[in-house]
Amino acid sequence: MDRTRLAFAAAALMLAACEEPREPEPFATVPISPFLGQPVMGNPNAPVLVTEYASTTCGHCRAFHEQVFPEFKAKYIDTGKARLAWVVLPTPPAPISMAGAAIARCAGEDKFFAVIDDLFDHQNEIIESGGNPWRLQKNLRDLGARHGLNADQVGTCIDDKSIDATLRAFLKGAPAFVTSTPTFVIAGKDVDQTLEDLSAAIDAQLAKAGVALPQ
Repeated sequence: MDRTRLAFAAAALMLAACEEPREPEPFATVPISPFLGQPVMGNPNAPVLVTEYASTTCGHCRAFHEQVFPEFKAKYIDTGKARLAWVVLPTPPAPISMAGAAIARCAGEDKFFAVIDDLFDHQNEIIESGGNPWRLQKNLRDLGARHGLNADQVGTCIDDKSIDATLRAFLKGAPAFVTSTPTFVIAGKDVDQTLEDLSAAIDAQLAKAGVALPQ
């Protein structure tokens, strides 16, 4: 082989070495103890229940998380006026939405919402990696690692049938009008995701309960 052909062969090997794998790595199935209850943020005895149907692969959900939720949380959840129940309604790509929700449950009840926050913060990166199964697996493993889960636990968690059954069971209990994300339900009614509409609905329930309105 002449020098030119050797140079091309060496360059091809270098390019191949730089390319990412495409196939996910194997993992060992290990014991896990996922949280299978209803995730609730705030005082469990808060007088008003707000149920949010959302997905971490939903752009509108991310917008609410970034633009509205901080003020909503400060006004109602942190003050003990309302509690927020979170139900996963998977949106495309649904398998990624389900995987993220599973990891949140495997991280545990006390870390559930921290994982949800993390998923929103890395939403674009995770969704865009969906075209490469290896890269997607790495991103989900990195997510799990940030919340105390190793690679085997993440893989086992995503494949766990009890978590899948739990997610589907919560969806079966959703009102018929819950067809998109995010949807907010207060006192059985569909409420728009603006702070003004959420506040009006919550304040009405607080007034009925004789609870002072937030300042």
